[in-house]
Amino acid sequence: MTSWSMDLFDWDPDVLGVLMAPFTGTELPGWTAQALDAGLASVILFGHNTPDPAATADLARAVHARAADCVVAIDEEGGDVTRLQSATGSSLPTAWALGEVDDVELTREVGRALGDLLAACDLDLDLAPVLDVSTDPANPVIGTRAFGDEPDRVARHARAFATGVTEAGLGTCAKHFPGHGATATDSHTALPRIDLDAAEFGRDHLSPWRIVPWLDSVMTAHVLVPAHGEGPASISPWSRPLLDRAVGGTYQGLVITDALDMAAVAADPGYGESAVRAIEAGADLLCLGSSLRRDDQQMLREAHDALLGAVATGRLPRAALRARAERTRDRLRSLRTRRRFVPAPALENALERAERLGAAAAARAVRARHASLGAGPVLVHDLRVTAQHASGARAPQLVDALRARGVPAEAAEVEVGDSPGQGPVPQWPSYPAPAPAPDPFSSPAADAPQRLALTRLPRSDTEEGGRLSALLARHPETIVVHTGVPDAAPDHRRLVLAHGAGRTMMRAVAELLLRGPR
Repeated sequence: MTSWSMDLFDWDPDVLGVLMAPFTGTELPGWTAQALDAGLASVILFGHNTPDPAATADLARAVHARAADCVVAIDEEGGDVTRLQSATGSSLPTAWALGEVDDVELTREVGRALGDLLAACDLDLDLAPVLDVSTDPANPVIGTRAFGDEPDRVARHARAFATGVTEAGLGTCAKHFPGHGATATDSHTALPRIDLDAAEFGRDHLSPWRIVPWLDSVMTAHVLVPAHGEGPASISPWSRPLLDRAVGGTYQGLVITDALDMAAVAADPGYGESAVRAIEAGADLLCLGSSLRRDDQQMLREAHDALLGAVATGRLPRAALRARAERTRDRLRSLRTRRRFVPAPALENALERAERLGAAAAARAVRARHASLGAGPVLVHDLRVTAQHASGARAPQLVDALRARGVPAEAAEVEVGDSPGQGPVPQWPSYPAPAPAPDPFSSPAADAPQRLALTRLPRSDTEEGGRLSALLARHPETIVVHTGVPDAAPDHRRLVLAHGAGRTMMRAVAELLLRGPR
């Protein structure tokens, strides 16, 4: 891709006032600095910007040194979705684990621990908590990021989590309005459609949004909900009135779009057109997305030019855009003021508290039946296939957790026959061993490795289900460690419900397996 200099680019401050832009790397690029000088409202950091918390703090301070009121945002949920600890895995549990424990005060403490960690890194706005109600076990993008599959539980824990984050001086953002939990389509790759009638959707998915007057912002989702209107919620005019009805009045906080580079809208109607439609639909701040696979300068320029072009043709009235930018900057300035007036802890202390609290919470959440490990080597078969676009690449967390406990653990390579095309795939939900077979729950031979299988979507992902079927047919004594929501777990006697795949959840799984039944 051809690059160019933006040194002399004529930025429009009204347009910059509604944009949240990414950039690449761990240092502030010159073109980003110039956009900040011209009035860029916000920047967002991703894993490639945040190799460790100390480097993140340096980068955020560089942004603030250049533009004191620019809000530095991060998509940090804890659990499987972490940017700040992307290299190591999060110290904190998933939202689903917190909902499983169902201790609202614990959830508030975890939110505070996360907020303290972000404050120690001089960050301003956390794109959390998740208010989606994860009612579809086949959902490949929400799953354990949700606090549960029941709206009242989601609302209670999301509010508690947001309270903790706010107590630390951070801004909060509820996502993904009007709800992304009732679909098996990932909006990173395609446009999801939710075909529930208005009454059912309102009961099961809109009701948690009544808490958002206590939060700072709402993120709109790239989802179709035909019962409420045409087009994706993030770029369609029906979503803002629906949000007002959901909160029981006029919503006063910021409305932020989900990333506009996601295929759900970037493919059709396109990146620039989506930016214009989002403003027409009532968004205050456009999250442009991640520059990991796109040119960062081009992303900002394309969105900027599309909005400026809409102003030039009269499609977006200049006065309305200016008013929107002024309102957005005013709200963001209030977030920066809050951050300045709430003392941040030392980074080392924040990390230590998050580690301690996360370990205790995860230990309370994991569940197991007929599952324990003895002495000897362990082979971990990672059978998961569907990409987790929200969380990024997976590290071998379970292998690392076992090794940390002194267990000789190795990641097993995918064997011939692990894919559905190379072996029989029994109809769900059972995985019987073919006859003749040994007792499927007997202990393996003394010199044989103990086997663990990692699953997430074995019921809905044909390839993952086939791999699991083939593995259990050969090694029926395998313990399945399920990292997705419980309703997506396989029907297998030796089962661990991990409620997530991050470092803290896998360490809790290792502890439970080695401790054995109590």
